[in-house]
Amino acid sequence: MMLYLLGTTVGALRLGRGPSVVLAIANMLAFDYFFVPPLFSFDVEDTRYLFTLGVMLIVALVIANLMISIRRHREIADAREQRTAVLYAMSRELAVATDAQTMVAAAVRHICAVFHSTALVLIADARGRLSPVSPADDSACKDARSSLPVFDLDLAQDVAVRGERCIKDAIYLPLRGTRRVKGVVVVHPQPPTRALPTEQLNLLDTFAALLALSLQRVRLAEAAEAAKISAERVLLRNTLLASISHDLRTPLSAIAGAGSLIAQREYALNVDRRITLGQLIERKARDMSQLLTNVLDLVQMEFGSRTLRADWHAIDDLIALALRASAARLAQWRIAFNLPTDLPLILVEPTLIVQILSNLLENAAKYTPPGTTITIGAVARDESILLVVADDGPGLPPGDPEQLFEKFQRGRSESNIVGVGLGLAICRAAARLHGGDIRAMNNEGGGARFEITLPVATQADVPPATETC
Repeated sequence: MMLYLLGTTVGALRLGRGPSVVLAIANMLAFDYFFVPPLFSFDVEDTRYLFTLGVMLIVALVIANLMISIRRHREIADAREQRTAVLYAMSRELAVATDAQTMVAAAVRHICAVFHSTALVLIADARGRLSPVSPADDSACKDARSSLPVFDLDLAQDVAVRGERCIKDAIYLPLRGTRRVKGVVVVHPQPPTRALPTEQLNLLDTFAALLALSLQRVRLAEAAEAAKISAERVLLRNTLLASISHDLRTPLSAIAGAGSLIAQREYALNVDRRITLGQLIERKARDMSQLLTNVLDLVQMEFGSRTLRADWHAIDDLIALALRASAARLAQWRIAFNLPTDLPLILVEPTLIVQILSNLLENAAKYTPPGTTITIGAVARDESILLVVADDGPGLPPGDPEQLFEKFQRGRSESNIVGVGLGLAICRAAARLHGGDIRAMNNEGGGARFEITLPVATQADVPPATETC
């Protein structure tokens, strides 16, 4: 009897409900035929065997029903696990995608692989008009790439307006956002006559919802980025106007005062006074011109409109040019050098490197007292050259040194030192334009230290100049 019940259990694991019931009845009849007297007959002499056969049939049917239920639950669990894995894979790809075309490519690839269909995504513009988005090349949809799926644009537009799924010659799924429909997914089952079951249609709806949320995230990110850029432009414009107006007011006042003195007829000017006023006007006009030049150079370097006119130069020569340009300003400061004799030539634009060194020397003269020692050094590394401008003055102000390289950021905001706060920003932009960088720190023994890293190029790295006729 137990062997027959075991057979019913094994059969229920592999058969459906109907075959399992037939197998349970067959097992009961076989037990009656072979083991219940009279043997080899379906007659039952003892009524107790009728009770035994009835209990055996009930137990077999219960076991078969339980095994079928367990198998059904296992299949449902497997299907849910597979569905969850597919949704997780798609959501993971959509989460790392940064543009709509990449998201559409990921969604189309999963739809083609999971549903054995061809798919097309239509995205709505600002006016609600749908247009197809061609996904990137993908092996899962090679058959569909030769010709995009045929779709009814009017029907797709109607689905976008109503926001409901429609099944006609293809499956039209709306991409519903929080406020409006973002687009429509058109799915063509293969072969075309194949109809998708309800569970797969629900899975398609989930795919469409994931894609719609991702597309909405991209649009919100683009809107947030545009708003951020707009706010930064307004802030930059206001800061630029405030800073330039403040730093232009002083030289303009000096120029206006000197000009009014020269223009007075009753005020006699000797040669020395006329020369002094002329030099004052020239110096203040040069400061204004340098300020505007710094602003234009920074804008060109940050927006990529500045191209390098690089050539081979010795570091000693560049340092000498920077010192010559700042000689008048550094007359009361001591200059020390720490330059090896075997430094290689570097491929740079000399005016930018000289400007970096001049700005650093000017900052050292601004923020350190006269008599401070300014040290200029250089070290050759494997793939870079390290230029160092250091001093033994009071050092950097408290706070993050990286903030000093921000536009309009001054070392000491509350001071009478003239400057708009663009010098270090120009240094970083020029260094990065060469593929290097600059950083600031405090010396261990006191003072500030600026390190400029510039990549070293060899003659073999530079492409030969092309000859022109």
